[in-house]
Amino acid sequence: MDKLIQNLTSAGITEKEARVYVALLQLGKASAYSISERSGLKKPTTYVILDGLIEKGLILKVPRVKKQQYIARPPEEFFAAAEERLRQARKSLPDLMMMAENNKMEVRTLFYEGLKGVKDALYYKSKEMKGSEIVGFYATTEDASPALMEVFNSWPKEMSEMGIKFRVITPEHESTKKYLEVGKIYGDTVKLVPYSMYSSKSSLEASDTFVRIVIFKSLQAVIIESTELAQCVKQVFEMLWNKV
Repeated sequence: MDKLIQNLTSAGITEKEARVYVALLQLGKASAYSISERSGLKKPTTYVILDGLIEKGLILKVPRVKKQQYIARPPEEFFAAAEERLRQARKSLPDLMMMAENNKMEVRTLFYEGLKGVKDALYYKSKEMKGSEIVGFYATTEDASPALMEVFNSWPKEMSEMGIKFRVITPEHESTKKYLEVGKIYGDTVKLVPYSMYSSKSSLEASDTFVRIVIFKSLQAVIIESTELAQCVKQVFEMLWNKV
């Protein structure tokens, strides 16, 4: 019975409406009191539900009887009505899709904290980015904890397996040597900048659609979904890339 009620609610009525409708189908023709008893709902609630189902055309009042009685419309009419409501609702689909498309133009900012949060930010949309390139400004790992370094050490390999390549500018520092070695293995391109000129301890990257900032020491990350901002960062990167 629970499964039946659940299926009916999927057709656009509430659980209580479904219980009243099923009770009335079982009874054939009944008073509100009998429907209340069969459905397990209180009598005042049953009256409210009955009125709602009458408005929806799913049940009828039996005319010319001393004691008010009700009868359910056949199940096939119930589903025909549900299909008609869905057909009418589908007429709004183009407008709804246009609204959703317009919302894609808005900037969306996501904040991440803790080791898991930073890891989630690093893998953000990675499955959707096969064959793409990320550019960015990397950092020394002076402020990176051993746990964060474990994430960093496995990340390049997994990105490479997903077909994602990197071009990065990073400080020339003892802590970046390992990344240079790993990057070469997985086909990434890295250019060094003297530590005296660039000594960042946080990274900034840009894909085609978002910008990612990772702050190592506080284990925080920010994703800014904005094609416009991503293109801005990529253009700045290209200007510097050609001069390094």
